[in-house]
Amino acid sequence: MFSKVVGRTALSAGATSLAVAAASASGALTSSASASTTTTKCDAKNTTTATPGTSQKRIFKSLRKETTLRHASDKEVPPSEAKSFFPVRRSNTRKELSKLRAKEKEIFTRWELDEDGWRELPARAWPAYQPKPEELEGIQSQFNDLGCDDQIDSSTFCQDLLFHISTTLVFYNVDTKKGFAQYEKLAKEGHVDSMVACGVMLVEGFGIKPDPATGIEWFRKAILKGSAQGCYELGTCLYTGIDGVLEEDPEGAFALFEKAAQKDHTGGIYMVADCLIEGEGTEKSVGRAVPLFYRAAERGHRYARQRIRELLARKEYQ
Repeated sequence: MFSKVVGRTALSAGATSLAVAAASASGALTSSASASTTTTKCDAKNTTTATPGTSQKRIFKSLRKETTLRHASDKEVPPSEAKSFFPVRRSNTRKELSKLRAKEKEIFTRWELDEDGWRELPARAWPAYQPKPEELEGIQSQFNDLGCDDQIDSSTFCQDLLFHISTTLVFYNVDTKKGFAQYEKLAKEGHVDSMVACGVMLVEGFGIKPDPATGIEWFRKAILKGSAQGCYELGTCLYTGIDGVLEEDPEGAFALFEKAAQKDHTGGIYMVADCLIEGEGTEKSVGRAVPLFYRAAERGHRYARQRIRELLARKEYQ
């Protein structure tokens, strides 16, 4: 959300998102056990709760966006087999897909081999390094041996060590409150990834009291310092909106996803492609989306690979 996604982007079960939005057979949304309000979360895996007066169109749109963002960042949930309900533009699409069709067998074989160990990956795509709890003691010892407590305002290496410690505390649910306090300390020292982490926790209310407005401000501060993940996270917020805090802004979301993609952010690349294929916040163009999906797919993005498979299988593009 972690993240929309997400991206991943991938926001995956350790660093971009939380509970996956679910739909019953009738299409109604089911809220997570911990979410009883009607606030729309802007993260890839947060559940959107529909009030009795919500129109079916809004419910469907919210579910599609939550699913898209989960796909953008998540690496553990199996790919959806649902077909797109939206019409697509064919301009340049056959040409772009023909470039892949010539090596389709080789690509799919390589991807299948590559995906064998994916079940062992953390579900969240961000942070890239998520130390396991059994690694925590060693990292903490290194932090102490280097006297990092006295250098936290000047040593980027010590800041990174504390960030890794905090990541374990938070995303493995070891001690989320302590982890957040450490993230916040680092963020105030100018540590960019900690700014994003504070934003994710505050927007999601992950282990702490939700404060999406403050979380969004942390994303903005991270963006000013050049953070691709900050662009992606704020893009997810604009993509879905947050009730009472932030209005949906498809154009603004697309601009931020594009900015993240320009910084080589895989979840951002996926979301730009998805917006293009759906005409969300930009002019619809499947032809422009294809090479972006492939670019993300080659980096191991599961749902980008699924999109490529689906597009190659469609008869109208053969």
